[in-house]
Order: sequence, then C-alpha cells, then structure tokens
Amino acid sequence: MKKAKVLLVTPNLKGIKDGLNRIQPPLGLMLIAQTLIDDGHQVKIHDFALEGWDNRVDIDVKNKLVLIGQKDEEIAKVISDYNPDMLGISVLFQNLIESAQHIAKIAKQFNKNIHVFIGGNCISNAVIDYKHAIADKNSNLPDFISYLDDPNFDCAIAGEGEQAAKTFVNKFINNEDFSETPGLVKKIGHKKYIIKDPTKIHFMDVLPRPARHLVPMEKYFDIGAFHSSKSKSNRVLNVMCSRGCPEKCTFCTTPAMWGQLTRWRSIPHIMDEIKNAVRDYNIGEIQFDDDTLTVNKKMLFALCKELEQIGVPWCTPNGTKVNYHLREQYDMYKAMYDSGCYQLTLACESGVQRVLDDIVKKNLPLETIKPAIEKAKRAGLLVHTFWILGYPGETFKEMQETIDFAMSSGADSFTFSVLTPLSGTPIYRKVLKENLWWEGRENQNTFRSSLIKVDGFDSAEEFEKFVNDTNIKANMLLQKNDPVRFEYKYGKRANKEETFVKQT
Repeated sequence: MKKAKVLLVTPNLKGIKDGLNRIQPPLGLMLIAQTLIDDGHQVKIHDFALEGWDNRVDIDVKNKLVLIGQKDEEIAKVISDYNPDMLGISVLFQNLIESAQHIAKIAKQFNKNIHVFIGGNCISNAVIDYKHAIADKNSNLPDFISYLDDPNFDCAIAGEGEQAAKTFVNKFINNEDFSETPGLVKKIGHKKYIIKDPTKIHFMDVLPRPARHLVPMEKYFDIGAFHSSKSKSNRVLNVMCSRGCPEKCTFCTTPAMWGQLTRWRSIPHIMDEIKNAVRDYNIGEIQFDDDTLTVNKKMLFALCKELEQIGVPWCTPNGTKVNYHLREQYDMYKAMYDSGCYQLTLACESGVQRVLDDIVKKNLPLETIKPAIEKAKRAGLLVHTFWILGYPGETFKEMQETIDFAMSSGADSFTFSVLTPLSGTPIYRKVLKENLWWEGRENQNTFRSSLIKVDGFDSAEEFEKFVNDTNIKANMLLQKNDPVRFEYKYGKRANKEETFVKQT
C-alpha cells in the first residue's frame, strides 16, 4: 500500500495591533499527525503564524487589525521544500479562512496536483448552517457552502479528524474511492455536495500521544502566549482529557462539534502523555483545554490524585460550569488545589437570570455563582470569570446589571467579552435571520470586535470602548481590595500598566 507525504499547517493569524494575541501548539494537528505517522505516512506540521510571529501587516488600521505570520515567499518555500502529496489546513475559526484560502492558492500555484483539504470548527459549523438553510428557506443563511467555492480547496473534513484523516489519506493516495469517508464534505456541482456524517471516537484511548516532536515547542515557550488568563510558567503543556459538553449554550459551537456526551480518556492514558511531556520539555505548567473539566466528578478526582504525584501547577483556561456538584463543590475545588491547580475559570456569562434563561439557554441559577467563587477561593484557588456583553435581545440595563453583579461577585479577575455570533450556533442563525449586524460589519470575521447592534450604543466602536473600559475597571478591583492577592496573581508589574488587564 502506498503511503502519502502530508503537510499539516495552521494559517497566518488575524490579531490586534499592540494587543495580546495568543498562540499555542496545535493539539488537533498533532493528534492527526501522530495517527498518520502510526499508519506509515510521512508528516510535517508547520505553523505559519508562529514562524512569522514578528511579522505584522496592517489589514484594518481603523480597527487596529494586523495579519501575523510568514510572507508569501516564505509560505511558498515551505510548501515547495516539502513538496507534499496532500496539504491539510486547520481552520478553527472564521477569522482564519482568508489566510487558509491564500495558503491553498500558493500551494496550487506551486503544484496544482497537491490535494488541499481543510478541517476544524469552521467547516463543521459551515455544514451545520448549510443544513439549516436547506431546512428553513427563510433563514437568510446561504444555501451553499461558500468555503468550498474556493477552487483551491479540494474538499474538507468536518468533525473529529483523527480517524477520518487516516481513512481519507489512505484512500486518496492509493487512488481509491474516498467518498464514504466520515465527515467528508466535497463539492460535486453547483450547490451540490457530498456530505458524510462525522463519527465520534467513543473509546478515547485510541488517540495517540500528540506529535509534539513535530512542532518547535521552544518557540511557543519563548512567546509565552498560551490560552490561560494567567500563567505561572512560559513552559506550558496544553492537554485535553475529554471531549463534549452536556450544555446547550446558544453562543457556543462545542455541542455541535464535540457532542453533548462528555467522553474521557482513561487516567493512565492521560498521565502517560503528561509524564512524558513534563520530562521531555521541562514543563512548568499544565493547562487543561477541556470544555468542561469538572462535569465528571469521579474522573476529575482520579486525575487530581495522579497530578499530586507530578507536582506541576495547572489551571483551567476554559470556563467550567458554575453549578456542578454543589454538595461536593468545596471538596472538588480543594482536591484541585491540593493537586496543583492554582486558578479556576468559571463561565458565568451573565449576571441577569433572564439573559441566562431566555437568551443563553444556560441552566445556571444566578444564586449559585457567588457561593462557587467563595468556595473556590476558600479552597486556595484564584478565580477568573467569563462574562459576555451584547447578546441579541439584551438591554443596556441588563448589561450594566451584569457588570455590577460581576464586580460584586468576589472573583479575582474578569474577562468581559463582546458577543461574537459564531457560525453554526443558534445566536448566529438569529442574527442572520433578523439582520442584526452593524452596518458594514456583516462579513467581518474578527474576534473582540463588535459585529451586531447593541442596545444603548450608536456604533460598534463605542461599544468596543465600553467593554474595554469595563475590563480595565473590573480588573483593577483586586489591587484596591486585596493588594497582596493582586501581587500574587500579577507579580510586581507597574500598577497603571494595562498589560495585566489584557492578560485576562
């Protein structure tokens, strides 16, 4: 059986000029790469944003947007030097699609026979929207998958990519019919597609140890812009223990991408990855990228018991659900602290029950938030909190209530985010159907920018300033209320410098 030469890449990154732009090793690509290597294929991973991190090109001066990454001639050289049979591009979010298209164009200019495929949340969500468009003719969603109109994309893989990529690569390189590959999305005519349902890995231990040896870990360490709002070390190991989330938050893509059944790897499987990486890369901190690390109490306690033996600090950069395991909540937080967890992130989202119930569809009683923060702090943890402002249908008064509630919650730090209507979500479909965009921002794919109209504001720029000012005000509270704890969290940075605020 013939084996393929595969290049897996992440595109240049849209970022904020003079802002904090995050980057970390591409866990999904490292898992796919090792799966293909174990099957005998030759694989290279390349992160165009990382390798061109100091190259910033202004793309929107008004909104202070820059493109971070390698120049065209450098991209072309990477592709020509490796000369792959297949090029896989990871497109996690909508704001990466233009860079992905550009890379594909450069690849085809070098060799039109390179088979280019994309994967990640972006294409998975596009398929979801397409299916809704077909089912609801009044949705205002396009009745085609726009990404696949790009002539330089040959096809896409939606959903979980490891086993699908293995099947796809094997069949393609051996000139076999790959049309039944799980998750395959391929254009076959005008607004006509092959769309195969993706499969989910139920026995998670089939996943290999991520191919970290294929990425320049030291470069990620040197930049030190990992996921968490606070890091104790630049030498971060990002790990996922589970996939899936039982919640149905209307702004979130996780349930559609990973499913509502949370599937854990076994504890020995997780610890094998952690122990080897800690040894090989002198890891100083672990960040668990699970969407809901605390949902399975039994597995979490077992993980904490093992982590105690490692002695490496860890945290949860993604927001954990506030009201899981209320009776055992303090014991859970104490077990986390005793095993090395120094900061917990709680996904609060709003300080108004109506917004949580009617807009977010989040099963979260408001009265559970402050007690959870108190218990986590009593257990020894720093508590970071997530809040979102600008939901469609949220009033200015409700946004102010959320801010007041958050600032009185006792949390150590805060991220107030501008609501981004992500493709594939109920909120995105609502925005499309009701045409809620700010004028001129219908086609922008930029995080941290306001895209939809917000009650009480006359422009996107006015609202963005309001949210930014709110973040600064809220994150200065700890310095005022507890200077010792403030110094423990942020170190001895200049009091008026906004860097520490941006880190939230």
